[in-house]
Amino acid sequence: METATGVMSTLTENYEKLGKYMDNWRWEVGKTPLSEDIYPYSTSVTYLLVIFLLVKFMKNRKPMQLKGFSIVHNLNLILLSGSMLIGVLEAAYRQSQSQGTFSLFCEQSPNAVQGRIGFWIYIFYLSKYVELIDTVILALKKRSIIFLHVFHHMIMVPLTHLWLKEQWLSGSWWCTFVNSFIHVIMYYYYLQTTLGNQCWFKKYITTSQIVQFLTGTVVVTYWLIIRKSYNCQGGLIPGVVSNLINTSFILLFSKFYIDSYLKGRSSTPSSSKSKSE
Repeated sequence: METATGVMSTLTENYEKLGKYMDNWRWEVGKTPLSEDIYPYSTSVTYLLVIFLLVKFMKNRKPMQLKGFSIVHNLNLILLSGSMLIGVLEAAYRQSQSQGTFSLFCEQSPNAVQGRIGFWIYIFYLSKYVELIDTVILALKKRSIIFLHVFHHMIMVPLTHLWLKEQWLSGSWWCTFVNSFIHVIMYYYYLQTTLGNQCWFKKYITTSQIVQFLTGTVVVTYWLIIRKSYNCQGGLIPGVVSNLINTSFILLFSKFYIDSYLKGRSSTPSSSKSKSE
């Protein structure tokens, strides 16, 4: 009983320390890891080069299995996405209680992406580096790598960095919340397929991604409309860029959905089977 009490006491103490660290977290260019511009942009360029070289390298080689590595990778991203989902929701709730819900949609300070909510947006930014491994796994397994996949992974690293650099809260916390929720399900799907299990909800993941970008567009458009009237403090550039990227994602994911799940319905059974394979 004493041992259990001691463990609970230690966990509570560590949780309180983590909470204080998150509350005092600050984005400081040059001090915060990966905060300088060179990191996201050089990473995106390097990512494209590495994937291109890996595809060429694997052209005349047998696909690698990588089952164990894929399982660990997907499990890590399920846990990471779940943590970000809970963390940013709690942070948003705390902010709404202290500053009002409107502060989540119109920055009240020129340094709005700080403290607890800024910490989780920063973790979200770091997670985009980890997710680049998805494409490395596909290349080594000699799986099909479509433009949508590469563009999505490549653009998210500099985009999330821009949010932090410009201290743009409104769209960044919302994307962290919605994207983390979807990624819990998506990486669970990847885990199940790696284990050889069938999943019935693949197309609903794509649907939820389209809904994500639509809701993101609504949030950002609302912010752009009220920005001057309510003197929202976040930088204009990340809002405009985010809406442009959201629009491109809506078009690309919608096309993917149509090509993957609708076109086959109008085909003959044999041609439909060929496409699904």
